[in-house]
Amino acid sequence: MVLYTSPLACSNAAHMVLLELGITHEIEFVDIYAQPHVLITDGTPFASVNPKNGVPALRLDSGELLTEIGVILQYIADLKPESGLIPEPGRLARYRVMEWLSYVGADVHKTIGPLFHPNMPEVAKEIHRQNLNRRLTYIEQRMTHQMYLTGNTFTVADAYLFVMIGWEPYFKFDLTPYPNLARFHKRVASRPSFTHVLQIVKPVLDQMNLPSFPARIASVA
Repeated sequence: MVLYTSPLACSNAAHMVLLELGITHEIEFVDIYAQPHVLITDGTPFASVNPKNGVPALRLDSGELLTEIGVILQYIADLKPESGLIPEPGRLARYRVMEWLSYVGADVHKTIGPLFHPNMPEVAKEIHRQNLNRRLTYIEQRMTHQMYLTGNTFTVADAYLFVMIGWEPYFKFDLTPYPNLARFHKRVASRPSFTHVLQIVKPVLDQMNLPSFPARIASVA
């Protein structure tokens, strides 16, 4: 099994879950800041691997390619159902995790991304900040009496949200107005799987020509 991923991208959630579960895998890093996107190891155009030209992509042992972060996270977690990272099919609890995967992907991820685009007009960024604030406020309220998105058990949806919120010194999203989310972020950041991801991606980041990210993404809350 090979995961095609890029440092600082949402694909880190899949990388984190593979490490969390101790699943044997290989990693191929993709430079998504290069145009066209290329494999860091040999400069192969990534579109020749994944015609969608996006990460993550998961090459299965069968040779088939699986794409889309929400699907890949479910697939990986299902390899070790006893882990509890996603409930078994048919249970309402599973659909709650899928519900959060969809919400983080469609409502949070797609709103955060433009805030880091250097050519996005400020007036457009302000609209995205307002939309993001509404969505994070909803999550903040839902987590008032629970540790994670679906309760007190860590799931793949939490890994996805954690990666989208970001971490220093790269993506520095201000969580001050969201104390429950800030505690959630600290809680997930303490997991050994995330520490391991950081150790793996750091030398790769040194090989990439990263764009100049904003000093800190402020909230409108």
